[in-house]
Amino acid sequence: MDNKKDLNLSNDELSAVADKTAVTEDNFSSAIDKSQEYSDTALDNELEKLAETFRQELKKAQAMSEEELIKNGIVIQQYEDDDGVIPEEELCKCCGEQRRDKKYGEKYEYCQACREAMRSYPLSISGIITLAAMVFIAVVSIFSFVADFNIYNTVRQGDKYLSENKKYSALDSYEGAISAFSDKDVLAEKLYFKSVGILYETMPDGAYSMSDIASKIETVLGKFEAQIPLYGTYVDMHHEMQVVSGTLNEFYTLLNDEKYSEYDLKDNKEQYEKVMTDIGSIIDKQITVTSVDKKTSQIVPASEVIVRYCQYMFAYANGYYADSYQYMNKVCELEPSYLWLYAYELGMAELQSGNTEKAQSLATALYESNSELSDAYVLQSVIYRMSGKIDKAIEWADTGISSSSENTELYRIKAMAYAAKGDFETAKEIIDESLEMDNYGLLTMTAIVVENELGNKDRVKELKAVMKENDVEISERTKKYLKGEISAQDMFTKGTGDVE
Repeated sequence: MDNKKDLNLSNDELSAVADKTAVTEDNFSSAIDKSQEYSDTALDNELEKLAETFRQELKKAQAMSEEELIKNGIVIQQYEDDDGVIPEEELCKCCGEQRRDKKYGEKYEYCQACREAMRSYPLSISGIITLAAMVFIAVVSIFSFVADFNIYNTVRQGDKYLSENKKYSALDSYEGAISAFSDKDVLAEKLYFKSVGILYETMPDGAYSMSDIASKIETVLGKFEAQIPLYGTYVDMHHEMQVVSGTLNEFYTLLNDEKYSEYDLKDNKEQYEKVMTDIGSIIDKQITVTSVDKKTSQIVPASEVIVRYCQYMFAYANGYYADSYQYMNKVCELEPSYLWLYAYELGMAELQSGNTEKAQSLATALYESNSELSDAYVLQSVIYRMSGKIDKAIEWADTGISSSSENTELYRIKAMAYAAKGDFETAKEIIDESLEMDNYGLLTMTAIVVENELGNKDRVKELKAVMKENDVEISERTKKYLKGEISAQDMFTKGTGDVE
């Protein structure tokens, strides 16, 4: 039997088999090295044994099938495809028999058949558990990301509002983000500082905003941070707000004194001047302020600008408009950046005095400080109405309403513009809409004028009864109108341009 033929081996493959089973050079050399230890006969015997071993191994190899030769490593199996023999480095890493499919990249490790099989290969139990764990982690990560994204998106929206000069909206966004971060036990220092900056510039809630500023700064800055020059602005702001609010408290304390309850200031100028002098003396008061960490305190003078503000407010409330105007200008002179303290009232006073240009510059300053400030739109609208530019007045009122849809004063200002135009039907619609949201003296008196112009006498009586029920007196200017001494047109375009 021809084993070579039976195995279907080529000459090269048979040579490989022989190489695997032959006496190697090392074996032979080893035998020769020991030759001196043997006699010639012994050496011959040893060589014969080696030859016999070779013959036996060769017979075993010749008796093996091709699979057994491959299994024993005697023959290396080669694979072929249409392109010829597949080099070992080109074989699929999965099956080891087919050529790698390089359509998916030069380094792609699998053949087409294995790739298709892997797509439908069923998962093992351990694989399913691993997949479930991965899905769970992914879901948790998504929820975590969404939660964090919402916070950071709120911050981004706040930054966008701030870039558009919409400071109230920006403040709402920052406050919402601060609260969300707080729920995660994160102190969002930068957001606190942004919030403080907006509060300082706008003071949307008056005295409460002052205390809120101080409180926020205390939350963020400790004793160490307060000593760093980088935070010096906020340390000064913290000090300033305490002085301002402390001075206001002195004013309210003074007015609550029982001796002032007996004064009838409108009819007694001497008493009025006595109170004004007492208010002015607050300048000599000492205000206690504490450090940011509240560990130390100091005594400082009261704020003069706030004292002058209190004087102009007190004078205006009691009908001493010349004095009020004087102190408004003093406040502007002492602290021009405090637009929230004087700009609207001074703008109205300048307009009523015929100083339209000054009034316009104050209205512009208010608008540029915060495009969502309703006072800016009210003042602009009134300026245009008093200048006879009624359509422009309506336009400013509408713009203000689009920014602050629940501000009833803007509706009232718009209604007065239509009344000045002679369109009382539209004015009534606007007034009725605003009365559904709120009811206060100026709004009710404006409604009285509009209803009277439309001849709705019963409605006028009803509105008067509402004012009496709320202990609100009808202004002298409105009384003159009802007596026919001034027309509705004059009421809304001359003098104060209003019902008072």
